[in-house]
Amino acid sequence: MRFQTELLSKKHIRSNFKCAHESLNNYLKLQATKETKKRLARVYVLANEENTVIGYYTLSSAELPRESVPENLQKQLPKNYSGYPAILIGRLAVTGSHTGKGLGGELMVDALERCVIHSDSIGTRAIIVDPIDQNASKFYERYMFKALPDSNRMLLHIDNNLRAHFGLPNLIE
Repeated sequence: MRFQTELLSKKHIRSNFKCAHESLNNYLKLQATKETKKRLARVYVLANEENTVIGYYTLSSAELPRESVPENLQKQLPKNYSGYPAILIGRLAVTGSHTGKGLGGELMVDALERCVIHSDSIGTRAIIVDPIDQNASKFYERYMFKALPDSNRMLLHIDNNLRAHFGLPNLIE
């Protein structure tokens, strides 16, 4: 069976979702629909045959302040840009009964692929995350995210290697 995510909708059952972080549980149950309707975030879910959500992640646009971006990326910005455009993977969680089965990694790869594909449409070259704890930071490090100085955020630069991984042509440099 192929792993597949879809946009959160009314058909998805969220009431049983429970991961280690109450804020992630509450987000899915109480905020996700509101943010989706307001177009503040897109929530992608992995659900079973009964439409019970077993994992999810969110995507939204973001901007990193110019001074918090590594120097090599700052050089790519025109002088009048105050920040570096990015895509934020805001939340990523798997319900406790499905932890340890590799679904977090599957969700991450799915999110990265969406980000890389959409980076051509919206004009961005970075993906950022806000790890909720040290375990999350270690998880993101496995996907080549680097900690930003003076911040809890981590960044992944969308370069030609990442694009090639998802079968996309090189960027014009």
